[in-house]
Amino acid sequence: MSKISIIVPIYNVEDYIAEAIDSLINQTIFQDLEILLIDDGSQDGSTDIAKKVCNGI
Repeated sequence: MSKISIIVPIYNVEDYIAEAIDSLINQTIFQDLEILLIDDGSQDGSTDIAKKVCNGI
């Protein structure tokens, strides 16, 4: 099976981004998964939260 890439745009979603990333990481259908988090100039703490979640992997 080939690698699946999921692109997640990040723009002022600090209330949801950690749960969204955790959900993608913990899904069980695809084993070879690439998650791309794309910050589009967030003005809130979305980027910092995404970095913390990713560093905890």
